[in-house]
Amino acid sequence: MSRPKLSIIVPTLNEERYIAGLLGSINAQRSESIDIEVIVIDGGSVDRTVEIARSQGARVIVYRGLGEFASRNLGAEEATGDILVFTCADVIFPPNLLRGVAEKFRRGPALIALSGPGIPYDAPLTGHLLYGFYNAFRLLLGKLPRPLQRFSTSTNFLAVWRSAFFEAGAFDPEDVNADGLMGAKLLRMGRVEFSPNTYVYISTRRLRGMGLASFILHYLYVLENFFPPLSNSGLIRRRKFVSRLVHGKLHIALESQDLNKMQANS
Repeated sequence: MSRPKLSIIVPTLNEERYIAGLLGSINAQRSESIDIEVIVIDGGSVDRTVEIARSQGARVIVYRGLGEFASRNLGAEEATGDILVFTCADVIFPPNLLRGVAEKFRRGPALIALSGPGIPYDAPLTGHLLYGFYNAFRLLLGKLPRPLQRFSTSTNFLAVWRSAFFEAGAFDPEDVNADGLMGAKLLRMGRVEFSPNTYVYISTRRLRGMGLASFILHYLYVLENFFPPLSNSGLIRRRKFVSRLVHGKLHIALESQDLNKMQANS
């Protein structure tokens, strides 16, 4: 794999405020040593998301009403790269992240998937403390020997061989925690790594929009990523059912807030 091709997959819906930051941070990393394609799956934006994405060189597929994980699966099907990199529109890639990802896979041919911490760039102090604890916990459990090891994945950043992703069954479009559960599937398949060196910068707009207590309650289902027996508990099942209903409404509400702010400033 002398010149690996990375396919970066981004689902969007009215992400005009954020998408240029992500794509700019990706384009700044293009070089002769790696081949990069960006695939944006847009759910029917009514703002300038699609226009901005295309102007930044992304391949855009508009599929009105398609959900987040179904969009990611479609992007994976359309990808031509050997390595899939899943991320979100409000993420920023630090310099040389993609070169580091390519090197990780090049030097470790047995490696099938790679993830890392999300570091908030717009969080209050409580948000920094929360994510600091969460990332440390993810790193600790990722270092444990099997069968205690856990591979904590998130679509803020997940790099995986395309073949391994489809062998794992892709994302379950009906499960609100599909990205977290993907980590457990990949861990059973082979060598994976949660690396503190492959971090990304993330927005905490959901935390700020919901408040700390509601945010923690909303994402309580991630406990099943670390303690698999909880998946069958009534608590996690109820939490996932409620969170799935809330997640769509929350996403729309936050997009509406962003659009209102942009209109007020224009």
